[in-house]
Amino acid sequence: MNELRLIRQAIALAAHRNFARAAESLNIAQPTLTRGIAELERSLGLQLFDRTRKGVLPTAFGRVLLERGETVLRSQATLRRELQLLAGLEAGSLIIGAGPFPSESSVAAAIARVLQAHPRLSIECRVADADLVLRDVLDERIDIGVARITGLQRDERLAVEALPPLRAYLACRPGHPLTQERRPTFARALDFPLATNVLRGAPAAAAAGRDGNVTEDTPGTPDFIPQIIVNSPAMCRLIARDSDALMLGTAGMLADDVAAGRLVVLPIDAPVLRTVHGIFYLRDRTLAPAARAFIEAVRAIEAEVSTSDLQAARRKANTLRRRQ
Repeated sequence: MNELRLIRQAIALAAHRNFARAAESLNIAQPTLTRGIAELERSLGLQLFDRTRKGVLPTAFGRVLLERGETVLRSQATLRRELQLLAGLEAGSLIIGAGPFPSESSVAAAIARVLQAHPRLSIECRVADADLVLRDVLDERIDIGVARITGLQRDERLAVEALPPLRAYLACRPGHPLTQERRPTFARALDFPLATNVLRGAPAAAAAGRDGNVTEDTPGTPDFIPQIIVNSPAMCRLIARDSDALMLGTAGMLADDVAAGRLVVLPIDAPVLRTVHGIFYLRDRTLAPAARAFIEAVRAIEAEVSTSDLQAARRKANTLRRRQ
């Protein structure tokens, strides 16, 4: 593995163009890095870097090494993960990427459920917008993504499993002007600031056109940039509680604040107020036992949440019929 170590050093030097900074990034002494690069050049019989006034720059040979070297390192990481499959659920590891909504609706609960059964697992969860989760899956930085999947089913590189759609609600503080209106509409709600992440596809088209009846993505639909861009549902709740901003959330995400009287759910429904989330990972990649256990936990929790959401919707419909 000595060659891999030297390739990592070369990649760090090319990135920083300076021996001292590159050594610091690798957490090694500068003389160690200098000797490593010299050893690599000597073993190949080629000069890989030019020392210039602008910094240390790769030669033509160096650029080829860097390009091929990154591929080699990725393959080595994949091989390591494949070998770690032998560790199974007792000492394996898992890296998850989650969109803001599923991070709260199911991912956190799924991680807790898996850890209850397999307490020695090492798990890392990164919460980010769906496009970043997708990029991390494709670049093999994470094992599984749980986020918005619109359009991903057409990507042959991915295995994609849709999760049951959940109703999303618009919520605001008690005493908000919209709570004084008998039948507020989706278009009327958009007269107020919306605290959420950037909307894409059908939600973007619905928000831009102020029409909550859009149900499918329109090619070329521009993103909808909300007045308050936040990709953390927890922050959205705090903002909505203390301003006239509205937030989007599932029943589970809003339950505690609604029960405590800190937020009010507006009686607004529209086809676009539904989640379009799923699980995705690289199709040609072998899933570790930890990844399979996590996927099963997400499926189970999403089914439970979906059933609970449906029952709540039926109770609400029955209440409205009785009032009429």
